[in-house]
Amino acid sequence: MKKSCLITTFYSKSQKCPSKLCLKEKFGCDCLIDDIHINYSDSFDPWNSDHLQAGDSKRKDLVYGKIFMLRDYIEENILGKYEIICHVDYNDVKFSRSFAEMIESFDKSKKSICIATEKKCWPDIEVVAKWNPIVSELDEFHHINSGCILSRTEVLFHHLERLVEICLNEKIDFWDDQGVWQYYNSFAKIDMDTRCEYFFCTALLDNTYFTKEDGKIKTKFGTLPYVIHDNSSFSLNLTQQI
Repeated sequence: MKKSCLITTFYSKSQKCPSKLCLKEKFGCDCLIDDIHINYSDSFDPWNSDHLQAGDSKRKDLVYGKIFMLRDYIEENILGKYEIICHVDYNDVKFSRSFAEMIESFDKSKKSICIATEKKCWPDIEVVAKWNPIVSELDEFHHINSGCILSRTEVLFHHLERLVEICLNEKIDFWDDQGVWQYYNSFAKIDMDTRCEYFFCTALLDNTYFTKEDGKIKTKFGTLPYVIHDNSSFSLNLTQQI
């Protein structure tokens, strides 16, 4: 069994599946090209998703692609072949440090899974508080961001199976895949990257949240994250600066 792989999810009715070389250059990742995987489909997009059987959420495309389709891809292509998997969003992610060093750090930590966090809660705090009444908007970087996940392969697969069950059985508008993770975390208590040791999601941040050190991003927590995720329209656009 190989140690680790990088995987991303991309779907489009008009764009072809990008090559592994394209992804390696896009992400600035030092992993082996054979260990890059893309969970791709040309059968739906954000504007053509009514046919998807993925529950009642508004953004069925995100729920189906990053939960249902990802679960199936891991089962068919990753499970039993890689020990550790890192899944990142396609559009707005870049590595600031070595993928190989990130995997080594995670392996030594003995964690089973670690999911990114962000400053502000999404879906809105009023929605998530219905599922988890102890959540507070004041707790910066204690809110799940499902755009970056680092996990033992079988552990992520297990969680995705649970998320699929939730989507199909709970008549709730989770908004998108992140909403499903937020609901699940209200009782499953997923290990979150609250100090941005692995991932730095920049939505709604300003320049007080980071400095630059030898070409790397250093967070206000003193950590040097491996992955920069410029999520949302209100991001720092740091991926353009590293």
